[in-house]
Amino acid sequence: MGEVYLGEQVSLGRKVAIKVLHHDLHAQAGMAERFKREARLLSAVEHPAVVRIVDFGESGDAACLVMEFVEGQSLHDALQGGPLIAPRALALLQQLAEGLAAIHDKGIIHRDLKPENVLIAPSVRGEQARLLDFGIARLVEPDANSALSQVGVVLGTPEYLSPEQAVGAKVDTRSDLYSFGVLAYRVLSGRLPFDGPTPRHFLSQHASSAPLPLERAAPQLSRYVGLLSLVMRLLDKDPAKRPQTANELADALGIAHAALMAFTPGQGTPIVHATPSSGTAAFGMNTAPALSGSGTAAFGVNPAPAGPGSGTAAFGVNPGAPSVTAPPVQSQPRTGTAAFGTAARMTGGMPSVTGGAAVTKAQNVTVMLTDIQGFTDRMSRQTHEENARMLDTHDRLLMPLVREHDGKLVQKRGDALLAVFRAPSTSIRCGMAMQQALWRYNQTVPLEHQLHIRVCLHAGEVLVTNDAVLGEPMEVVKAVEHVAAADEVTFTEAVNMVRNRAEASAEPCGTIPLPGRDEKVQLYRVTRAAEGSPFGAALGIPEDGTKQSPLDGLRTKAREGMAGLRTKARKGMAFLRQRPRVLAGVAGALVLLVAGVAWTVHANDPRVRARALLKDGKPKEALQQLDAPDAPKGAETTRLRAMAKHSVGAHNEEHALILGLDKEGQTAPEMALLDGLAEDFGDNEKDLSARRALDALPAPTVHSHLESLTRGQPSTKQWGALRYLDWKEHPGLDRLGLYSAALESSDCNVRTKAAQRLGSLGDPAALPALTRALEQAPQKPSNGGKACNTQILSRAIEDLKKKSAP
Repeated sequence: MGEVYLGEQVSLGRKVAIKVLHHDLHAQAGMAERFKREARLLSAVEHPAVVRIVDFGESGDAACLVMEFVEGQSLHDALQGGPLIAPRALALLQQLAEGLAAIHDKGIIHRDLKPENVLIAPSVRGEQARLLDFGIARLVEPDANSALSQVGVVLGTPEYLSPEQAVGAKVDTRSDLYSFGVLAYRVLSGRLPFDGPTPRHFLSQHASSAPLPLERAAPQLSRYVGLLSLVMRLLDKDPAKRPQTANELADALGIAHAALMAFTPGQGTPIVHATPSSGTAAFGMNTAPALSGSGTAAFGVNPAPAGPGSGTAAFGVNPGAPSVTAPPVQSQPRTGTAAFGTAARMTGGMPSVTGGAAVTKAQNVTVMLTDIQGFTDRMSRQTHEENARMLDTHDRLLMPLVREHDGKLVQKRGDALLAVFRAPSTSIRCGMAMQQALWRYNQTVPLEHQLHIRVCLHAGEVLVTNDAVLGEPMEVVKAVEHVAAADEVTFTEAVNMVRNRAEASAEPCGTIPLPGRDEKVQLYRVTRAAEGSPFGAALGIPEDGTKQSPLDGLRTKAREGMAGLRTKARKGMAFLRQRPRVLAGVAGALVLLVAGVAWTVHANDPRVRARALLKDGKPKEALQQLDAPDAPKGAETTRLRAMAKHSVGAHNEEHALILGLDKEGQTAPEMALLDGLAEDFGDNEKDLSARRALDALPAPTVHSHLESLTRGQPSTKQWGALRYLDWKEHPGLDRLGLYSAALESSDCNVRTKAAQRLGSLGDPAALPALTRALEQAPQKPSNGGKACNTQILSRAIEDLKKKSAP
């Protein structure tokens, strides 16, 4: 667009930046008049996040804009060391969104948002992001009233163009929001959502390709579901599905920043800005009128009803929530804040909470908090790939167990899981199942790769939001976490009093003080077996893990069947408590009844029957069960159907089912599902649908399992795993050793391909294996097939000998 010079405003003795527009640009017909009009418009923008236009002028055939001179680092330079840490990134992004809203309010579209056009300057409040070159692109666009149309003109930087810009379509302010999404994606992950690499490729990808999900590019942000969703919404091809205004975007980023600060130790207390014009409630939650006599609402401000057209609150919050009409206020300092949420503060009977999501009514639940022993130390010692594999194994083993035991996973933070359960006994069984699953896993890996977790439980009344648990029980369970031992299921007296004692025996294991009180809480732990499997006997699982208890994962349906009995049971409890013997008898009968209902539900579940049929090698019968009218709909059924389709050889249908799963359905694929895809890839490496199905599933899970398959006996499945990982350039893959081992396969096709690959690797160390394979090749295979062709083996040996010759 021009050249920028450092100048001085002599009258004030201050430095300024002078942008002189290119001579050719100014020489265009009508440009002089347009320049004056646009310069006046740009100079009207006053915002801390926007570099000010101080003056403008013309001299002959030249024109210039005089801007304030800002000293600082460009965002582009700041990103050279990788992504910014989340608190810093969100603070800067929120400032930029507010600046973008300021220029949009003046009817200006930036059209060229990118890190090079953002400066990070020091200010009295810390860092301040400043937006450069806003609206300059308007100078080269045809006037809306001119004979030339805006459609067909492609302006901007290819890496950050909106789909509308990429195809030369008409743009509006929502185009800037897409470019903002690309910029936010890079700030948070350190990379772009598309790989390019050429401008032509970027234009095509912005116009028609799906971006890499941010949670895969930045797994460290996996617990900030709202933030991940917001960035991906910004990158939607359809402008109508993006946030509609920069004000809405700024509010959403403010909520995300406040939630992150609440959950990030050492970041201080967030300052909450309540904006009267945003149409979004502070922290994105419902603010009810102050209770009589309290004179105080959430955050100490009185809410006013939302006016017409207030819009939708960020992160899916109830759009009817009133906005807060008050000046910015600072939230009260938090003490004893748990890692996953802030203790609710009661003011006149109304909770004041944070958490970035709509608040539901208080619930009496059991809270579970888990984490990996020595996690921080391991993260610092291990490679990035090893850390990803460790967390993937942790999630794959534990997260499905929460769902199977009727729990709700509220939040995942690195190595830690936060979940809630309606029934204390179910939470204990889930914890036992977790420790049992990890015990089985640890038997198969070296000591340095073993996982040992703490499972901590406490029951009480809390507020459960979409991504946080708020209230004193959260602080208590965090205190339990500080003293709990790994490989144990540790719980408080509150859980012990109401649990089913018949399901697991427990023993006292010390006390902890209640946070902020003089009282102490008694702790218990589930009694482990003296040797071998710690909880297998209690769960009905032998040490080889081949059989699960009929009750595991079925309590949800059992409870649904018992829903009608709960009300009557509660009414009778007062009477029964006065008669312990009667109560004991009724309790025993209820336990038997629940067990009977659960067993019936289990036996009649089509998915259970289908799994058994697949295990018995009867996939057609399994499909009949899964296609039955009473078969539950959902991801589990779809995955089972895909496994059955593989077994009957309907591989295209198998792959289509996997690709049709939603994001949640793809998060925890069964190992048998991955085995089938590896086998498909081994049969035909050119099968693009098998490759796409593998690509659709979580990379750490796929790579971890396929890597284990490569170390197995030679087979089509083992070969497919090896070829897929090699195609993906999987780090640490012993290509020489694995391809040499594949030469021992009874499949001539595999042996031939392995010899070709060894020849292409060019490592003379493969000569012994190739020579041995050549010597064995003339022998008739044990399966009665034809002898393998030796030409490719001989050619590979000759090529390697030439390379090794002096």
